[in-house]
Amino acid sequence: MATLVLSTIGTVLGGPVGSAIGALIGQSIDQELLAPVRRGPRVGDLSVQTSSYGTQIPRIYGTMRVAGSVVWATDLVEHANTGGAKGQPDVTYTYTVSMAVALSSRRAGSIKRIWADGKLLRGAAGDFKVGTKFRFHDGSEDQLIDPFIGSVEGIANTPAYRGIALALFEDLELAEFGNRIPFLTFEIEADEEPPTVGMVLSDASNSSITAGTDRTLGGYAAYGRSIKEAIKPLVDSFGVGLFDDGEVLRPPRPGVRLPIAAGELGNSAEQQPVPRIHREQTPVRAVPAALRVTYYDPARDYQTGEVRASAGEQSGGEKQQDLPGVFTAGDAKALAQEMLARAWSSRDRLTLRLPPGRMTLEPGSEVDLSLSPPHWKLETVTIEGFVPVIELSPTVARGVGVTADAGRIVSNPDFLSGAISIALLDIPNVLGFASTEPTLVLAATATGNGWKRRPVEIEFAGQRIAAETARGKSLLGHALTALGPSATDLIDEQSSVEIELIDTDQWLTSCNEEALAAGENLALLGSEIFQFGNVDSLGDGRFRLSKLLRGRGGTEWACAAHDVGDRFCLIRPGTLQAIILPIWSLGATISASADGGAIASTQLEGEALRPPSPVNLTAQREPNGDLSVAWTRRSRRGFAWVDGIDAPLGEAREQYRVVISGSQDGLESSVDEPAIVIADAVLSDLGIGPALIEVRQVGDLTASRPAQISINLS
Repeated sequence: MATLVLSTIGTVLGGPVGSAIGALIGQSIDQELLAPVRRGPRVGDLSVQTSSYGTQIPRIYGTMRVAGSVVWATDLVEHANTGGAKGQPDVTYTYTVSMAVALSSRRAGSIKRIWADGKLLRGAAGDFKVGTKFRFHDGSEDQLIDPFIGSVEGIANTPAYRGIALALFEDLELAEFGNRIPFLTFEIEADEEPPTVGMVLSDASNSSITAGTDRTLGGYAAYGRSIKEAIKPLVDSFGVGLFDDGEVLRPPRPGVRLPIAAGELGNSAEQQPVPRIHREQTPVRAVPAALRVTYYDPARDYQTGEVRASAGEQSGGEKQQDLPGVFTAGDAKALAQEMLARAWSSRDRLTLRLPPGRMTLEPGSEVDLSLSPPHWKLETVTIEGFVPVIELSPTVARGVGVTADAGRIVSNPDFLSGAISIALLDIPNVLGFASTEPTLVLAATATGNGWKRRPVEIEFAGQRIAAETARGKSLLGHALTALGPSATDLIDEQSSVEIELIDTDQWLTSCNEEALAAGENLALLGSEIFQFGNVDSLGDGRFRLSKLLRGRGGTEWACAAHDVGDRFCLIRPGTLQAIILPIWSLGATISASADGGAIASTQLEGEALRPPSPVNLTAQREPNGDLSVAWTRRSRRGFAWVDGIDAPLGEAREQYRVVISGSQDGLESSVDEPAIVIADAVLSDLGIGPALIEVRQVGDLTASRPAQISINLS
């Protein structure tokens, strides 16, 4: 007895399959041609991020979501951030990591979305929700080494990972993930067009399989311990018939169904009586009554979906099929029904003995018979003498799309943040930062809801330092009207100002007098720090602010210096970042720049270290003609007046500079208490008429603005 099926395909495939696949593919060309295997790929395997040696890297086709394998990583890098408010540590620590993740063992087109611990790390627009530098290497055969890996490991010790699609993160911020490396999954687009089953089989077998089926997939992950494991789910699910022609595995040559007449049946090589038709059915209990198919569903962000097909009221077992491909729920349901129908049709087996003229029939060919059903497919062809003995099974119609529900998932909002706007604020230390060095405040905002911390470069006097924005988004805007002058000792019920926020989705709210007393609704307008109690929304990010407390934090000097266009910034912890600078930078111009071209600059005057100007300045002539000058000091360490307790000094020592300017001369004195007496003889040298007295408190690094009073010298 001879057979038309050859076994040389093993040497064609080679590698992990070897001759084993040639032995498996023989007389049978149905879904069992590649079976059995101990374990094939399972749906869900792609969602397991690994970093161990010997881990399989799938070949990705179409669009899939995979976790990949970490092939290189640095240790966690610690970053110390100096700053903080009163009662909190001066230094906080954050961590970053750099790593490379292998995603596909064939060239890929691009990376789309990325998830970290199930939450979007990179949106559909390519924006990252936390700070990182990202590069994608597509896995071409001329791929160069990544420059960052090369800088860490050395050029000679760095592989280029050619043939491997690679995602590279540089300084990925980990604060959002508990300062640990998060679990990452990637939406990878390997091919722009949906791949066909035939294309996947051909590519995965290095062209040793030429299956011409045009059935398309949204995506597919070919992986396993061998080529057989990688392609078996496709062969099983789509019923791909493969014929070993001695060179490649291929489907039958295309053509029409061949009719076989009744007169061609019942041939025998030895002229012995044989049945014209031998037909049998396997027991119903040997066929599954239901089939569950797991797959990847794009409507569920490529998470696992499952559909079920059942054979009516038939009793029997249930079979599970894992298919690492991407389908809509309807297409998966249709495929499951087709697979189950194929399993039931294979119960019916037909054996025919044909004349020598039919020796050219190949497994997989379809024929028409005067039977019910009429359409049959050849499973095996053997030769007894010159008599072809063929075994057939009924053909199964291709499934069509049906209605199915993909189910629901907890979706991840993909907020896209607009261009960043930044500002450098040189303001009094109303937030209580504990630094004893010059400190600026960095404010940053952007339109949209996708806020994230962003790197900022600070430059001054030829020096550059790296910083980042605050964790929370600042409320930045500008004045649409000019705020008028006012006293600072009572609530200003007369004045109001209209402001417009950069992010029109942000909101300002009113507060009562108790909240005002507790420091709520503190804001900067121009150079004045004030509080507002009433807020009226004007629409489109515009608000009218009234019921004001003016000149907060010692900024009463700026109450009369407002104009249209003044910068507005809400001063709220968590939305402003302290930028600590060296002492020698006082007086320098400080610039900040962020990604997207945002630039801000200011001259550093050291307002956070400047004592508030003295108050309650008085001057009177004593009976003997001497001039007594007195005042009350304030402290940058405690702006509030507390009954029975003096304000903290806030400086290394108490010192004041007193300047008296007369019509003919002037004098300057330094004292270490809030009072001074000028002798009548000294006053006479200043001339007669009006004179101006200025008192400044001398701080550790800068002096306060002057308190002033005019007197008449006579």
